[in-house]
Amino acid sequence: MILVCFIVPALIVCLVILYAVLIGRFFLIKSKIPVLGFKGVLNRTAGRRRKLAAMGALFFIVSFGAQVAVDLWAPDMLMVFNYEEAARGQNPNVTRFNESNILSESILEKVIQRGSLGLTPEQLSKALSISTSLDSKKLDVTQESDLKISTEYKVRCDEKVAFHGTDPKTVLNLLADVYWEEFVLRYGENDSILDLSFDGMEGMEYLDVKDYLEMQANKLRNYLPSYSSESSSYRAKDSEETFSSLSEKIGNFIDIELERYEAFVLENGLSQNRDTYQSRMQYANHRLDTLQRKDMAAHDVRIEAINMYNAYMTRFVLIPTYDTDKEFYMSKTKVGVDYFADEAEEHLESATKLVEEAQHNTYASAQVGRANPSSAVREQADRQIQALKAELMNLAAQSRQLCSDYVKEKRDGYIQMSFDKPPVLFRAVIALFMTGLFLIAWSGKAILEPFWRQYRGERTAPREKRQESENREEAKA
Repeated sequence: MILVCFIVPALIVCLVILYAVLIGRFFLIKSKIPVLGFKGVLNRTAGRRRKLAAMGALFFIVSFGAQVAVDLWAPDMLMVFNYEEAARGQNPNVTRFNESNILSESILEKVIQRGSLGLTPEQLSKALSISTSLDSKKLDVTQESDLKISTEYKVRCDEKVAFHGTDPKTVLNLLADVYWEEFVLRYGENDSILDLSFDGMEGMEYLDVKDYLEMQANKLRNYLPSYSSESSSYRAKDSEETFSSLSEKIGNFIDIELERYEAFVLENGLSQNRDTYQSRMQYANHRLDTLQRKDMAAHDVRIEAINMYNAYMTRFVLIPTYDTDKEFYMSKTKVGVDYFADEAEEHLESATKLVEEAQHNTYASAQVGRANPSSAVREQADRQIQALKAELMNLAAQSRQLCSDYVKEKRDGYIQMSFDKPPVLFRAVIALFMTGLFLIAWSGKAILEPFWRQYRGERTAPREKRQESENREEAKA
């Protein structure tokens, strides 16, 4: 197939040689061409028109067919980045997009490895080129309106890769597969957080199981809002789930199912090791008490600072302001005492939560100390744990499927890759133009042929006479 690529260049070389010969003959014999009898000279080619038409048709078929064959064998590949951030020159994870990564050395090495190609990365890099529709435009970077970011890139592979035992289309297919995989891995939505693991639950305290499962469920619930903010109305085709409905399910799992499990454990005073658990609760409460006293001390300091302010200094200040709609209003601004009040409230809330947590630990420790659960109760708790794990895994699978469907539909796979179709009409025009040049040259050659023969005859006649006279003289001698 590589030989077909040289057909059109060979035809062009032939046309150049043909025209060079034609022009050279014309200047040699132009004095012998009869101006008034030129019409009769043209009539001499009437008998050769069929032959000329056949040669022209053959020339057109060969040139047109060779061009289309090369386009099919070595097409250009169009890469269209169709996610929203691409128009801003960003990757899906909002990092900066760099088109040079498409033909980076690491990508080319993986292309060579996957296709078992007989090239080095340097050789493959020279065979590949990338361009955009904006490359031919001169942009005035001083004008913001002229700054354009391309989301379409055309990649071309040189036909010379055939000398290394492959073809351009195969190379481009390998490049498309490798780059898409690397792009999704590096810059696509990372849903690895949806991969739940329960390996650490082996031998865990019953109450700690609740905290561990809650942590895993919160990973799911915190992941979904990013998609919900983009498209709150998106629904899965099969389950009709939305991001908000699935997030609500996860919330019910945490607030209802896990709380029900915790209540069962506390009611029956379940623990893996009573003494160890009670000692741990005692240490935890000691730490919570220390933190609670620190928060209350910080709260008291800020209340004391507020009381030291003069009444005239604590009045709010109104500032003339325009909102986003250019409407005028008086904005209330904070003074120092307002910041102290907010901080005091935050420390008080934190201290209150610490007290509640300490009370919960005390109650759990007391329940564990006075209870003596049977094996049947423990088996029931284990069954509940397995059921909670199964339900959480199901929620994770639903989350992954919903996010995957959304990315596939809304992001459309991030990148669309396709091969350019052969520009048949354009190739036909080029073939017709070349055929026209061929027919003109061949017709001119046919017209000048009689005069060229006459010219050759006149040039060779004196030479033949001299040769005859020399032969006579030699014979007489």
